[in-house]
Amino acid sequence: MWCGLPSSSLFILVIVLLPLLVHSQTASLDEGFISIDCGLSSGSSYLDEKTGLNYTSDDGYIYTGENHNISAKYNGQELFKTGLNLRSFPTGGRNCYTLSPTTTGHKYLVRAMFMHGNYNGKGNDLVSSPLVFDVYMGLYFWDRISVNNSAKTYIAEVIVVAKANSISVCLIDIGDGTPFISSLEMRLMKSSLYPAAMANQSIALQERNSMGTNSLLRYPDDIYDRLWWPLKASSGLLNISTNRTIKNYPGNIFEVPARVLQTAVTSTNTSIPISFSWTAPTDWPATAAVPAYFYNTHFTDYQNQRVREFNTYTNGDLSTSDPSRPAYLISDYTYSSSQYNIDTGFYNVCIIATNTSELPPVLSAYETFYLVQHDGTMTSPEDVDAMMTIRTEYQVKKNWMGDPCLPENYRWTGLICQSDGITSGVISLYDTTNGDPCNEKSPKKKKAAVLFVAIVVPILMVAVLVSTLLLCYFCRKQAQRPEVPDTASKEEYEDHIHISDGREFTYKELMEMTNNFSVCIGEGGFGPVFHGQLKEGTQVAVKMQSPTSTIGKGTTEFLAEVENLTTVHHRYLVFLVGYCSNKNHLALIYEYMPNGSLYDHIRGKNAIVQTLRWCDRARIALEAAQGLDYLHTGCVLPIVHSDLKSHNILLGHDMVAKISDFGLSKSYLNAAQSHISVTAAGTLGYIDPEYCLSGRLTISSDVFSFGVVLLEIVTGEPPIIPTTVHIVQRVKEKVAVGNIEAFVDPRFGGEYDTNSIWKVVDIALLCTKEASHERPTMSTVVAELKVALALENARASGSISDISQGGANFELSINSLLSAR
Repeated sequence: MWCGLPSSSLFILVIVLLPLLVHSQTASLDEGFISIDCGLSSGSSYLDEKTGLNYTSDDGYIYTGENHNISAKYNGQELFKTGLNLRSFPTGGRNCYTLSPTTTGHKYLVRAMFMHGNYNGKGNDLVSSPLVFDVYMGLYFWDRISVNNSAKTYIAEVIVVAKANSISVCLIDIGDGTPFISSLEMRLMKSSLYPAAMANQSIALQERNSMGTNSLLRYPDDIYDRLWWPLKASSGLLNISTNRTIKNYPGNIFEVPARVLQTAVTSTNTSIPISFSWTAPTDWPATAAVPAYFYNTHFTDYQNQRVREFNTYTNGDLSTSDPSRPAYLISDYTYSSSQYNIDTGFYNVCIIATNTSELPPVLSAYETFYLVQHDGTMTSPEDVDAMMTIRTEYQVKKNWMGDPCLPENYRWTGLICQSDGITSGVISLYDTTNGDPCNEKSPKKKKAAVLFVAIVVPILMVAVLVSTLLLCYFCRKQAQRPEVPDTASKEEYEDHIHISDGREFTYKELMEMTNNFSVCIGEGGFGPVFHGQLKEGTQVAVKMQSPTSTIGKGTTEFLAEVENLTTVHHRYLVFLVGYCSNKNHLALIYEYMPNGSLYDHIRGKNAIVQTLRWCDRARIALEAAQGLDYLHTGCVLPIVHSDLKSHNILLGHDMVAKISDFGLSKSYLNAAQSHISVTAAGTLGYIDPEYCLSGRLTISSDVFSFGVVLLEIVTGEPPIIPTTVHIVQRVKEKVAVGNIEAFVDPRFGGEYDTNSIWKVVDIALLCTKEASHERPTMSTVVAELKVALALENARASGSISDISQGGANFELSINSLLSAR
């Protein structure tokens, strides 16, 4: 059966030659559970008294990291016993746990928990400077963990279909502190459950809440050990419950525990809906896809005398084709058969009684998940299994860091690293001409091969992996070398400015896409901007170099913008579709932002009609701050925008904010560089006075400009008003009085959370400190704006939840759990 395998697949050969037995480290294999207490001393285990599950040390699942106990001060504050200790990873950018055995094609729930507990004495620093690291499921981004409280337990959970005999969970150091983990759990599930989790995609938990209860429910009440968190009912809702048995009908795809369904919430009358909402994470890496969501609602009916019927709406759109009629004492549900992806990142689900319903809607629990898409780029499952077998049998202590062929456009077939069918590297450690080990043409040589592999493989494993990495690196570099297009003559090519990446358009194509530049939608220092449309229908904005712009200045701005935007991509930075590099017709083609600029909506000629509410302005401020923070911290070397202002914050579909106009941007040359020496340039009122006087441009110069924008957002006023002082001085004077109405934009009509406004003003005044070293980083600004937006959203929704479930991470402290009861 093995003879058809390619000869280059060393690891399959090893499986044929060596009948190795996989050593299982699972503690509860008969249940299909793996329960790991990370940081527990080697060889230790214990029975958890609350669940009856056996937890073991992570020794054998990972070979790197350091064991620690949390500070004694936090003993008793951990939500789970596994929170008493942890494993940290101060070295190595990628550290991976290997959970085995799994069965290919079977479905598993994998959950990681993180409690800092001030284990290293740096817990007090977390509030001002959160510890941030990423969690990956093998090669796929799963979650970003942002730790800002030593007493909180942070949780990441995913439902995945195994592609091999093991599942890898990797912690990625992104430069914002040392990654750590408290526990890792894997639970076997029925393959029929959660149909959204498939071989080509996993689903990661955002929220799972149980209504009408005051305690956490898990195993053994839930045989799959899902965590059902209590959620306090909002105003206008009633808690109801029953002691009667609730059954699951055959084929139920969620099998919600009876205890979850024995409590619920309902509204006081049919005119009041039940609703819940969540917000997509805004601090994910630029390489991660914008999350798409699925959600499930769970309910039953405790009575069968009167009609109870309701519809479910998602952001105002009907989500179910037929109304739901809860079955009497039988588990029922609605679920997303397709994913939701809303540009604003805010999702709201409303459950509303129909006109014929005699009773209001009812809800026992709900779950929200985001999609973890698999792109198919990975080592073949057979080779992964073989590698894990060799590692286990020979006790190879080298930490397995995931797939060695990491570039996005490359993938392994056996030991062949390929891109678009072009082989860029092959490693093989045996010669098939000396006898085929499958058909036994040369038994003696086969025995020699067995002996060779058995002795040499453990020694060569590390060498193979290192060689693989080098081959992938050099083949990728070779593939990235620019070439002159075959259709262009040498003369035509030389008439263009050389740019290494991006999509290039001809001037003729520009004329076609803009209908001979017929619709001008704006003008900047570089030149006019025209509306256009690509052949495939995509709307674009075409920025042409103005004839009045000096060629040197225009070319410099053009190159700065192209070089930065072809290498930098973020959801809150305007996307560069392409460019025209003809020296006589320099042009930049951007995604079209149909809702204009922030300036248009605050101070433009139609500002009174287009006035943004405070919640809208706070969100836009946060989105712009994240884009700017990415330029400063998310790039290999920091990029300084250098001309940030309300005109350069554009609003796209659904009013999503993106930073634009990188004509004056500058990039640091090396990591040790403290500033960039240039002739001061920028926009009056926004430019950093320290930079203006010294000519030393830093990322802190952008922070000052952003602080001015924040004050503009709060007050609705321009930075400079003739015959009066700068906006910073104006706001300081009014803040000193202590009357918020003295400086807040009167067009808000009093519709705002006072604490939210004050927090934004506070951070804005810090950003605009005269001395650059006293200003905060953009990462700090982002953190503060998140709080400000949360305060305003809570005011708008009418309640503030004591349980924090922000973004894709679930945060819960023991104090907040008690206060929610």
